[in-house]
Amino acid sequence: MTMMNRRFILLPLFVLLSSLLKAQDSDFGIWYDLKADYNFAKGFRADFEACLRTVNDASEIDSWYLEPGIRYKFNKYFSAGVYYRFIMKMEKDGDYYARHRWALQAKGDMPVGRFTLSLRYRFQEQTKTYIKDPEDEKPIWFSRTRFEVDYDVKGLPLKPYANIEVWNQMFADNDIFIEETRYTIGAEYGIFKHSAIGLEYLYHVSNITKPAYRNIITVNYALSF
Repeated sequence: MTMMNRRFILLPLFVLLSSLLKAQDSDFGIWYDLKADYNFAKGFRADFEACLRTVNDASEIDSWYLEPGIRYKFNKYFSAGVYYRFIMKMEKDGDYYARHRWALQAKGDMPVGRFTLSLRYRFQEQTKTYIKDPEDEKPIWFSRTRFEVDYDVKGLPLKPYANIEVWNQMFADNDIFIEETRYTIGAEYGIFKHSAIGLEYLYHVSNITKPAYRNIITVNYALSF
């Protein structure tokens, strides 16, 4: 391995390690994710996702949710859909309360050789049932943009990928432009004709919630028909 290749590999790792060491206000969690989609008509797919998320060094359940949705694929480059997420989340009093989230999604894909570049945009609205302050009664609107690149490994049912997602709260009274950012690397491996398992690492940075930094391992299982 040449010196240039060593620097190319070690520099991103050094930058990530430095960021983690500086992040005093941090936490570790594990997310367990189940996804399924079904092609029920030409161009139409039904999606379903269930997820359980832990916090406090993976010792406590922070939330779980169920998310059904429908999307339509106009062509191999563009699709759009609508999603509803029912969330049970631990609130400030230590109990779990429901949250309701609606989202409109648009997604574009661009194959480049064995790579695929994708851009996903979500416009979402969320309401709480736990009301402690007057602000809790107001719905929260978010704009979410995610850029991803994945690679189709030749001769293997393996797809490594990396993405970055930014969250922008709309109609907010603060001066924060980007509330949250997620950096993710992972891989998905097909184990049967219609299923795959996946593992990913997610580094979450928040400017509005505590802790400000989260290191998350996600375990995925996906079904597609």
